[in-house]
Order: sequence, then C-alpha cells, then structure tokens
Amino acid sequence: MTMKRRVAFPFLTLSDAAVDAAPWSCSLNGGDWGQVGDFLPDWDAASTIRLRRTVRLDPQIATSDLGLVPEDLRLSLQVRIGTGAGRLPRLILLRNSRELTKNRLQGDFDVEVTGEDLSLVLEIQTQVLLAGSLNVGSPLSPKRIGSRLWSDTTRVRLEGEEPRFPIEVIDMHTLLGSTIPASTPWYFHWSPLDWSRDFHGATRLYLNKDQSDIIERIEQLDGPTIQALLADVMSQICGRLLTDVEADEIMAGSDPGSLGAQATAWLQMAWPGKDAAFVRSVLESYPSKFRAAFLAIADLGET
Repeated sequence: MTMKRRVAFPFLTLSDAAVDAAPWSCSLNGGDWGQVGDFLPDWDAASTIRLRRTVRLDPQIATSDLGLVPEDLRLSLQVRIGTGAGRLPRLILLRNSRELTKNRLQGDFDVEVTGEDLSLVLEIQTQVLLAGSLNVGSPLSPKRIGSRLWSDTTRVRLEGEEPRFPIEVIDMHTLLGSTIPASTPWYFHWSPLDWSRDFHGATRLYLNKDQSDIIERIEQLDGPTIQALLADVMSQICGRLLTDVEADEIMAGSDPGSLGAQATAWLQMAWPGKDAAFVRSVLESYPSKFRAAFLAIADLGET
C-alpha cells in the first residue's frame, strides 16, 4: 500500500538513510534476472517467479535514529508476499524472516512463487521489526517486540487493470470541519455522478491522523480492520448504485476499470446470478443482511 506518510508513530523509527534496500530482482521461469517493475509481462498460471533482494542497515544511522546503542539493536527483517485484486492482497502466500545481529545487519532474500497461486497482482512488503522487548534507550526508543520501524511495498501487476484507490492520512477537521463526522477513523471520498469514471480517479480514502492505532492496523493489514474498511467502501458504492434509476444499464454496460464495473463485480460476488431488482429488494427489506454480505466477501483471510 503506497501512502502519504503524515502520521507520527509513538516511538522512534528508522529513516530511509539507515536502510540500504536494493530493488527487488525477478526471474520468470528460470530466465534472465531483471529489476521488478510495475508490470510483469509474459506471466501465466504455469509460470514460476523467483524474487531476490538484499537489505542492509547502517549501524551508526540506525542507532542514532532509534536512540539506542549497537548492543541493543535487536531487529529482524520480514518479507511478506501476497496476491489478489484490489488495493490490498486477498491472499498471503508466504512470510520470510531474517534475524539481524549487531555484527550482521543484513538480510538476503531469495524466494519462489508459483503462478498457480497468483491472481492479478503480486504484492511484496519488506519490514524492519523490533525483535525483542527493550527497557533501554531514550523515552521514545521502541520498546515492544514486533514494533514496525521501517517498511516498503512493491506491487506488480500481472494481468488486466486492477481497481484501486489512493490512500492519504489527513487532519480530518480540515476536510469535514468541526463536526461529529470529523472524528471518524476513515472517510471514503467518492461521487456517484458519473459511473463511467475510472475507479482509481473517482475515489480516495482518507485516514484520520489523530487515530494512529487505526492507521498502524491498516498499514499492517490487520484482518478485521481491513475487513470493516472494505465492507464500508463496498456497501457505500453498491448501495448507491442500486438506487440509481439506470442501475440495470450501468451493471450491463460499464467499461472494465470503471466505478460502475467495480460495483457490479462486488454485487455479483455477494449475490451470484442475481439482478439489480433482487439485490435492491434485499437492501430495502433486509439492510442488515445487505451489509453482512459485504463483510463476508471483504474477509481477507491469512492463508
């Protein structure tokens, strides 16, 4: 997930200068190695993708960033690979960790992913985590095991065009004023005025900068949090589409990648084979069942 970082964590973290992370390299079906880009051509379900990367930490910058001495650097590197359509991976394929010591602040990764496990997008997240609890350092030094000190994410499109929405952390009061809605943990901005608009350009998710716990859960892809967020987005868009007088025409004729096409895909996932009239009757007569359906299909799972 690429985010505009405007949130202050409650502990010190690593600057980009402290982490020398080489770009991911990729070999498809045993072929030549090349730097991973935004799109991987010639992929199919029979392919095998091999990925490798080296990440090094500068001990002087790292200890300065974290307010620690070298003997207290108890860190680990973790790589998580996921896949699936949408802004967040629906399936986590593997997790791979490397323990770091003061004498070797480097992790080398060489992993293989089979094509039959992949769908639309390959997402690779690299994190530096605190590997043990600490009671030393400055008051702002990280203390709790598992605290995320640095991360980056690489997304590789394998086929087609995936719908996604930009995510930004903001002061919600600047957007919504001094109102009750300004206390919301997130706000999904979109307009139903043009269902033919590109999904990416028509939507934006704002996260409330005052709710750092929620932001951290979302960045770490916490299952229940992401499930609630995605269900909110799905039910907003799909509920509004069903009230449109041209709902049937929109569902039948929207271009791939459009706002209308994405809403149609979600509705078909929740109610396979049903038309707009049927789902509209569910929304009107059983609103709780309508919401529950989107909570169900938004379940990301962990395996």
